[in-house]
Amino acid sequence: MGPRPPARKTIGARIFLLILVVVVPLAGFQFYSASEEKIHRTKEASRVLEHSTVEAVSKISDLISSSEELLAGLAVTDAVLGRNVFSCTRVLRQVAAKFKKYTNFSVVNADKFIVCSSGSLPQPKFIGQSSNIQEAFKTKSFAVSPFKFGVLTGKPVLVFSMPLLDGDGEVAGTVNNGLSLTWLGKYLSAISTVVGQRMLVIDGKGTVMASHPENLYQLGSSVAKTHLGTVLQGRAAGTVHYTDEQGEDMLVSVSSISRIPGGAQVVAIAPLKPMMLDVLSNLYTHLALITVAAAVSLILGWLSARVMLLNPIANLTALAGRIEKGDLRARSEQSYVTGELGTLAWAYDQMAASLESRTDALQLSEKHYRELVESEEQLIHRFYPDTTEVFVNQALANFYGNETKDWVGKRWIDFINADERHVVENFLSSRTPDNPSYIHEHMAKNAAGEERWLRWNNIAFFDDDGVITHFQAVGLDLTDRKKVERSLELAMMEARAANLAKSNFMANMSHELRTPLNSIIGFSEMMSSGVMGELPGKCGEYTSFITSSGHHLLNIINDILDLSKIEAGMLQLDESTVYLRNEVEEVMAMVQAQAQKENNTLIDKLDDANAFVLRADRMRIKQVLLNLLSNAVKFTHEGTITLSGEIIDGKISLKVSDTGIGMTEKDIKVALSPFGQVDGQHLNKRYEGTGLGLPLAEQLMDLHDGTLNIESMPGQGTTVIMTFPAERTVTGEDQLAE
Repeated sequence: MGPRPPARKTIGARIFLLILVVVVPLAGFQFYSASEEKIHRTKEASRVLEHSTVEAVSKISDLISSSEELLAGLAVTDAVLGRNVFSCTRVLRQVAAKFKKYTNFSVVNADKFIVCSSGSLPQPKFIGQSSNIQEAFKTKSFAVSPFKFGVLTGKPVLVFSMPLLDGDGEVAGTVNNGLSLTWLGKYLSAISTVVGQRMLVIDGKGTVMASHPENLYQLGSSVAKTHLGTVLQGRAAGTVHYTDEQGEDMLVSVSSISRIPGGAQVVAIAPLKPMMLDVLSNLYTHLALITVAAAVSLILGWLSARVMLLNPIANLTALAGRIEKGDLRARSEQSYVTGELGTLAWAYDQMAASLESRTDALQLSEKHYRELVESEEQLIHRFYPDTTEVFVNQALANFYGNETKDWVGKRWIDFINADERHVVENFLSSRTPDNPSYIHEHMAKNAAGEERWLRWNNIAFFDDDGVITHFQAVGLDLTDRKKVERSLELAMMEARAANLAKSNFMANMSHELRTPLNSIIGFSEMMSSGVMGELPGKCGEYTSFITSSGHHLLNIINDILDLSKIEAGMLQLDESTVYLRNEVEEVMAMVQAQAQKENNTLIDKLDDANAFVLRADRMRIKQVLLNLLSNAVKFTHEGTITLSGEIIDGKISLKVSDTGIGMTEKDIKVALSPFGQVDGQHLNKRYEGTGLGLPLAEQLMDLHDGTLNIESMPGQGTTVIMTFPAERTVTGEDQLAE
């Protein structure tokens, strides 16, 4: 700390300088605040002006886009594409009556004659010279005319054309409409919010198409040779200052309407002077108040400073010097009841006491930290950005060899394999305050020469300027863990291979398992039917048992084989156009007898048969529906089973809902696992089944890129939802094409 100036000399000058130090910055701050307020208001006005121009551009662009969508819809209607003028005229008049923003709906043929119009058309009219017609024929796409004035109305309009393409993709004509801009002046008035704001819409040549106020510029006049036109020349967007013909400072913002040929701009203008009047008035008022306050402060400061300030300040200055030199036990020895300076003296003494206490605690903490780090089994070290070691714990020294003191001053990167050094250097050099830490693993030899896997958690520390001061790293020996992970990985690979072999075996056993069962079922059915003669005694009853059990076993085997084929990737879908209405009716008929046996009511709510059409494997979809409805019937008694459907965003969903026993979340997981049976969990096997129906249904939905979701509550029933992707939905046009 440098020498201190005398505390008791030139008190008046110092008080005066002190007041100047306060007053001058305050005055400067007032000027700065006024300047900033001007800048702020200018920026705010620029933002508002720019927003109004962008809003107007967006409004016009939206109307152009809406016209494009409207004409695109008309371009594919039979009335517009056909040759019947009466039908075409009727449709165009209906559209014109509905969309009153647009005018003059018309159809132009390949010779560029208007042959159909929403207005009066005594005879075809040639309009081949229209730029939008020429552009639509040339580009085969939606075309917009430049800004122009209507021949009959003399008002500014935009005209749009959409090409009509024949079967060979050639232009056979256009469908057109117009957008009158008579509303634009009122719209510009509605979005003008800045004091004195004016707005214009001009074409690329500076011709005025709309203005606010209406008498600002005459429609059809040009601003190209005015001061405003000079400012706008070559400017597509942004906000600038300029001086108008009357010498007034103006703010102008411009945005371009990109979709209008020949160029078009929306311009917003506002005078700067009205925005700044109150800023200057506030500045003069504040300067006057500051001057008065400075004079009063000078008088009071002169009277009180000598007695109340100098000696206590000198005492506290001396105390600060002692603390700076390390004397943390020094105190002010000053009364604490002498106002603010007493409070300051108390604060100084408290600060000194706190520094003393914290220094002692810090020294003790550092001692404990060193003891903890030295006893830690992990490898810990601290180093500079060039990897020069600052601190190394005993565990790291033991791993690599030598004592901890021998490592200080060495560059640890020299002990890493040469091939890995550039990777580590990149990690070190790329640390930032926002991303200070990184983790890396590498092989290293320990003091015994063994290669060990080490995992390092490194963190960088930075100074106030964001420059790295040092790193700290903690290392962990992962060799044993790596060995265990490798063993687990090999075991998982073996388990997957065994499961795949099982699935392949089961899939390939389809013929060998089904053939004998089909024989058993066939012969038992022949015996039951009496083809081989009447059976004695209870043999008929026994053969029916054989047939029923054979069918049950065959269904189980079929489900198992289907699941195995799916797991082995051997089940192929035989896709065709599937009318879900037909499949639902067949499956409903198949489960009707079972539903009546349980006193259940089947409800079919699938309507609009032509909408529910899929590209899918018909047999597999039917199999899923049969599994879901059979489950619903089986687990419902004296209730209802409802099948409904809906189409959302092109996705077909079928819902099978019942009022049966329901399931918990845990039950749902069990039901979706192979051989999992919910009733076996809490109903003592009241219901028959193998637990394959839902897992197989879910797998078949996966093969169709669909989903199977289950919603259920115990005692309230279950809803199973089949959802197919939109790309599998066959639309009406696709059905006609087939």
